[in-house]
Amino acid sequence: MTVREFLRTVWDGKWYVLAAVVIVMVAAVLYLNRQVTTYQGTATVQLASVQSGGDQGGSAVTANTDPTLVTSTPVAQAAAQDVGGGAEPRDLASRVTATYDAETLVMTIQAKDAGPVRAGALANAFAKAYVAYLPTVVGQQADKVSKQMDAASKQITDAQATLRKNKNDPKAKALQSSGTDTLNSLTRTWSAYGSLSPPGQIAKPATAGVPLGLGRDSVLAISFLAGLAAGVGLAFARRGVDFRLRTVGQAAEIAEAPVLAEIDGVKRALKDATHHGHLPVASRVATPYTESIRELRTAVQVSAAHRDQIAVVVTAADPSAPRSFIAANLAASWALSGRRTIAMSGDMRRPELDEILPAPDGWTGDPRALRPTRVPNLSLFPVPEQPLDPADYLATAQARELVASLRGQADVLVIDAPPVLAAADATILGSYTDGVVLVASVGKTDELVLAEAVKRLRVNHVHLSGLAVAGVQGSRRMAYAATYGEASAAPAGGSNGAPVAAPAGSTAQASSPAQGAAEPSAPTGVSRAERRTALGSREPAAGPEPLRSQPVRHQPSGPQPTPASASSGPTSASPAQPPAATRPAGAPAGTSSPARPAAPAAPAAARPVPATTGSVRTAPPSLRQGRPRIQPAWSPVQGRPKTGAIAVVEDTTDQPSAPDAR
Repeated sequence: MTVREFLRTVWDGKWYVLAAVVIVMVAAVLYLNRQVTTYQGTATVQLASVQSGGDQGGSAVTANTDPTLVTSTPVAQAAAQDVGGGAEPRDLASRVTATYDAETLVMTIQAKDAGPVRAGALANAFAKAYVAYLPTVVGQQADKVSKQMDAASKQITDAQATLRKNKNDPKAKALQSSGTDTLNSLTRTWSAYGSLSPPGQIAKPATAGVPLGLGRDSVLAISFLAGLAAGVGLAFARRGVDFRLRTVGQAAEIAEAPVLAEIDGVKRALKDATHHGHLPVASRVATPYTESIRELRTAVQVSAAHRDQIAVVVTAADPSAPRSFIAANLAASWALSGRRTIAMSGDMRRPELDEILPAPDGWTGDPRALRPTRVPNLSLFPVPEQPLDPADYLATAQARELVASLRGQADVLVIDAPPVLAAADATILGSYTDGVVLVASVGKTDELVLAEAVKRLRVNHVHLSGLAVAGVQGSRRMAYAATYGEASAAPAGGSNGAPVAAPAGSTAQASSPAQGAAEPSAPTGVSRAERRTALGSREPAAGPEPLRSQPVRHQPSGPQPTPASASSGPTSASPAQPPAATRPAGAPAGTSSPARPAAPAAPAAARPVPATTGSVRTAPPSLRQGRPRIQPAWSPVQGRPKTGAIAVVEDTTDQPSAPDAR
């Protein structure tokens, strides 16, 4: 799993993560509020040590280092008297622990209590009682050594008595020798115990106790991390049991069909369409959604082998997919490209296409017949009223003939059909057309539902053109497509107040000076698309011809061929002879009226340029001779050249280039 997939999984299960963190944090706060803080005081006792052999060496002699002596009954009783308050010695001893370090000869005494001061006082009381009890312990150890010395002396006496009877008794000799050595060693040890004065003393008394365990901040931090880990685990567990589509590639793999388009920004487009009252694709403002629809249109047309007449059904794998909205924009996209298009509302159960494509304002006609819409070249055939079940009606010859009739009246027929698994309507309508576009939603459509929908279409021998996957998150590619047209769009006006060029795809016609002067300026406070439309409809004033949006054509240097409208011939007028309309009645050829000067020849009509998201501007040949120079257009957003975008500037050289130069 990549980092991106990991983050996507966590983001999809963000509510699980948030819930886990909140629950664990609340539990930690409740625990901290109910938990009684325990404090611990620590005191240390340094034990004395004496060598039993003096300067000649020997073993080290100390008081008894058993830690249980610290909590013994005599010590506990003495500590209880020191602390006071009538506390039980056994209860106090249960809250005290002791550890001994043989290397440093230090006895560490730790006492626990609910208060920091009492914890320190309790540790000091036991340390003091222990130090006071150490001489008694040393005395007990010396008495034990004394008894051992008596036993060794008796052993020596018995051995000497035996040797007096038998001087050569080896056993008596051995007992005498070992007893003598033992007695000497015990004598040195007993003397060392007597030198332990004092046997121990308090090295470091206890101060105020410190709280045990983690602090409040540490507990809350650990609780947050534990909740975060639990939430991430729940998010991955949710993914393990969630069988909805996650990626576009997964949809293509399940359907075993190509993805015609990734529909991006559906929610935003639906919101804008509801607010503005028109389809997003009908606006010239490029968005990721409109570019996705145009990509879908191109893919469907390619899958239909560029037929002159195309009929396609738009359906969905599940009811949550925005099928009708996509079908309406797809039909509008075809209509705006200049093809006669009919959108048919084939969902007789939950019709939505009639509301998405309303009739023009002021239209009065039969609402149950084929009617126009607010989109040019687009008509709508509403839901037919039939008493039969929708599937039964669509299976009749009447429905088949209706589809064939609508198909013959238009270049493109787009049918909005209900979901495939909801009814047999989509399957029946798909058999009447060239193909079916199946809409699926990432994050909503179940994998099994998509697979079953594709299976049903193929079992009924319905051609599946491909998938249109909605719900795709924004990508850099679609964002680039949405801003591509903005990089080369003509400015709102020049520095000298000259009229601007019309956007790509619009036709600008020359007008008389009077008409150009009376043309109002574009209104302010309107959207960018409306301002472009207003500017595109303006007629340039008298003066130099403004820049026009034209396709770039490489012109060879040298003499250019004369257009047919300006070439000499039987039907062309001589430059020296004005048209008949400018000569007075009865005047001979070659004369003209002084009151009416000859009007300038109208420029040749520019070839219309199809509307695209990006345009290029060229200077007319009358402004600068020679071949235009082409350079990359730079993106104001990303600061790098855009692939395929070009801008034309004036040629700074006076020498013509070679005809075959590129």
